[in-house]
Amino acid sequence: MSFKSGFVALVGRPNVGKSTLLNALLGRKIAITTAKPQTTRNRVQGVLHADRGQIVFVDTPGVLRPRHKLDERMVQTVMRALREVDLIAHVVDISRPPRNEDLHIAQMLRRSGQEAILIGNKSDLVANTAGRLDPYLDLASYRRHFIVSAELESGLQPLTDTLWEQLPEGQPYFPEDMVTDQTEDFYISEVIREKILELTRDEVPHSVAVTIEERQPRSEHLMYVRAAIYVERDTQKAIVIGNRGKMLKQIGQLARKDLEEYYNTRVYLDLWVKVRSHWRDQDGWLTRLGYPKSES
Repeated sequence: MSFKSGFVALVGRPNVGKSTLLNALLGRKIAITTAKPQTTRNRVQGVLHADRGQIVFVDTPGVLRPRHKLDERMVQTVMRALREVDLIAHVVDISRPPRNEDLHIAQMLRRSGQEAILIGNKSDLVANTAGRLDPYLDLASYRRHFIVSAELESGLQPLTDTLWEQLPEGQPYFPEDMVTDQTEDFYISEVIREKILELTRDEVPHSVAVTIEERQPRSEHLMYVRAAIYVERDTQKAIVIGNRGKMLKQIGQLARKDLEEYYNTRVYLDLWVKVRSHWRDQDGWLTRLGYPKSES
């Protein structure tokens, strides 16, 4: 049997379930997921290993009309992914009709010249899937199309079988024990941000960034992590901290639970909330916070 390997980009507008689909395809959680749009900000790669080969899935930020420099960097992250992968998977939400963002993505696919497949996600939210994908099929020329539920992990086998068929023969890109290209600091910061998105009001989520300032073992069974949570306004800082620190404590408890399960060790989270006005429009701070630089 020949060995297949290649890169598959998951693209789509915000909140169609790309990260949930990535986790379902890998059989483990490597990307944070919430009900809030724009949860994914960075390009995250997840590696599926099998006897027949290796599929590197590239989870990308949701495509939207840029409102500030952070959005511009996110869109450029998607554009780079479209140029660099072997196959593009356009993920859509079949519980809703196409939106302007879906049409814009289809136009991006046509300009890229890359092969694309269409994945209709969230089949668990509709009583009958018949005809639900038809309006999306009219947007572009797709090689194949599928209906899945990433949440219920249904319909995935035909999808992965097709990916194996379409990818070229080649050598593995990553070692067998590697399932993501994320650093530990990035993963920890994303878990903390996930809990903030889940717990705070609409005023806060998209103004939040998290950096890891220190991470070190304190003993054989304890890892110490100091993280900075950046917001843009004092009112947002007050929300994240909460009355007598209640919200910040809850964020820390939920994040610590996930991290202790992931690392199989005790974790001490030392969380600090800081204000950095308009960081989403400051190139220096975007780079410092780990968002890829804009292309000239």
